[in-house]
Amino acid sequence: MQLARTEQQLEIPTSWAEIPLGDWVAAEIQERLDSWCPQLFGYHLLKVGSLSAELSCGHSSIRHQIGMAGQGRLLDCRGDPLALPVRGGSVDACLLAHVLDFSVDPHQVLREAERVLTDDGWLILSGYNPLSLAGLGHLLPGLSRRLPWSARMFSPARVTDWLQLLGFEVMFDDRFGYAMMGPRSRIGWWRESLGRDYLRPFASVYVIAARKRRYPLIPVRRPWQLAKQVTAPGMARQGW
Repeated sequence: MQLARTEQQLEIPTSWAEIPLGDWVAAEIQERLDSWCPQLFGYHLLKVGSLSAELSCGHSSIRHQIGMAGQGRLLDCRGDPLALPVRGGSVDACLLAHVLDFSVDPHQVLREAERVLTDDGWLILSGYNPLSLAGLGHLLPGLSRRLPWSARMFSPARVTDWLQLLGFEVMFDDRFGYAMMGPRSRIGWWRESLGRDYLRPFASVYVIAARKRRYPLIPVRRPWQLAKQVTAPGMARQGW
C-alpha cells in the first residue's frame, strides 16, 4: 500500500479536457451531482480544485457557490486545498472532484475540508480506483506518466476509512467505468451494465457523498442513590 503523503512532483490537470475521456468522466459525475444536490441545503458551497469548478451544483438550493484552486478556469478565487483560506465551520457543502488523486497530502486535504464544513455539512468527492482498468494503466511504465494514469489512485475503501476517522458518515457511494473508462460502443455499454451489477469493486471511478457528524457530549450521571441518613447513632429520634 502506497503512503498517503508524497514528496514527488505531480502533474495536476486544470481542466477535464486535459484528461483522456475526461469529458465522459465529468458527465458521469455531473449526473450523480444532479441526483444528490437537491439534498444539499445551506448558504455556502465550496468547489475545491479546478476540476470541481467545472462541475455544476445548480440543482442544490445553495446559491452561493465558490470555485477555488491554485490555477484553472471558472474560478472565483485562488487557494491551496492543503490550507483553505476559509473560516472553520462556515461551509455547508464541499466538492472535491479527483482532488485526492492529484494531491501530495490527501489526508490534509480531507482535514481541511472537515475543518471548514459545518456540522452535518456535505462532502462529495470522486477519484480513480487502483483496482480497475484505470489502475492497471497506472502500473504500466508506458502509461504511468500520462494523465489520468499518473494519478495517485486510492481505493474507495481506503478513502472511506479516512472519512470515518474524521467523523464522516458515508451516505452515497456510486461507481462507474468498467469498459476501458467509457461505453464508446454497444459492447462498452453492455460491460458498464454488467459491471454495475457484478463487478462494483473494480469500477474505474468512484463518487462518494458523506456528512460531517458531530454528536453532543452527554455527561455521565451518577446512578440514583437514596439520601444518606442524616441522624447519627445516639441522637434522639422522634417517636411515632
